Amino acid sequence: GGTGWGDAFATIGKALSVAGDYDFVFVADATYNETDLNFNGSKIYLKGVDHNNAGQQPIIDCQSSGRAFYFHSGETEDSVVDNFTIKNGSANYGGAIHCSHSSSPTVTNCTFSSNSANHYGGAIYCESSNPTITHCTFSSNSASSGGVIYCTDSSLSITDCAFIRNSANLEGGAIYCNSSSPTVTNCTFSNNSADYNGGAVHCDSSSPTITNCAFCGNGASYSGGAIYCKSSSSLSLNNCILWGNTAIGGGNEIYIYDSGSSCTLNYCCVDNTGYGGSGTIDDSNNCIHDDPQFVDAANGDYHLKDTSPCIDAGDNSLVPSGVDKDLDGKERIVDGNNDGTATVDIGAYEHQP
Repeated sequence: GGTGWGDAFATIGKALSVAGDYDFVFVADATYNETDLNFNGSKIYLKGVDHNNAGQQPIIDCQSSGRAFYFHSGETEDSVVDNFTIKNGSANYGGAIHCSHSSSPTVTNCTFSSNSANHYGGAIYCESSNPTITHCTFSSNSASSGGVIYCTDSSLSITDCAFIRNSANLEGGAIYCNSSSPTVTNCTFSNNSADYNGGAVHCDSSSPTITNCAFCGNGASYSGGAIYCKSSSSLSLNNCILWGNTAIGGGNEIYIYDSGSSCTLNYCCVDNTGYGGSGTIDDSNNCIHDDPQFVDAANGDYHLKDTSPCIDAGDNSLVPSGVDKDLDGKERIVDGNNDGTATVDIGAYEHQP
């Protein structure tokens, strides 16, 4: 079985159990009520396809009875999950995906919705693992900390993703970093919330690099509406927008709790009235403090108007190597203001003149 659609396996789990290194496993669009799917260390490409209805993703509905995937056998970037909707996952750690023991799979073109963790990582939990996460949308996921992603002792890569309306009962409405150094590029963080600190991102003894991202409408009931850092964290923000975030206890945009922690902003657009905490916030490197002029922030459109001060206001050298497209998949560095020089915009979307 499993050689074609005519004798396809009935479950994803069965297909994974017989697949080996560099096998492709194609999954037709349908709903699969499966949990704890396991690659067992194999370099398998698991690909969702619209076999039955054009444009449809297969859905893994965990029915709140477990998580979808468990990576714990040293999987590499050649272990791939591509083009699935993963919803209603539930676990203590990693409601949809759990990565541990130096497992670093690739997760791409997926939608994560309504997954939850009792403790950490509503959608994804990473411990001593470095997954690559690209072109994913995360909405309405929740956890005590790290509403979407909780990473500890990890250096994951997150590119071209949208984090929308995720929440944490404690800290890190979207991402919680503990002793980790993630790179986050071309992402939007909107309307995420934490009941304590870090409406979008919470850093604890961590050094994230965040480039060409937009943080808007996130909120914390205590401190750090968008970002909160503590315990000797060192945060770098490059070509980013932080605007319209709120924190009841201070630091609407950024809160650096302790003097041993710092945040360096390069070529960012930020509301500099929204700083808080005892740590260093350095925005002296070509940052601007004017309204970014989104097309329609109230309805989640964070493209730039023609009159935005963020057009061609970034620094090309800060764009990571290999990143040549924006969140829309359009050219990342273009001459948006028609001055004859192609310069990257600030934010997740490049204005296309």
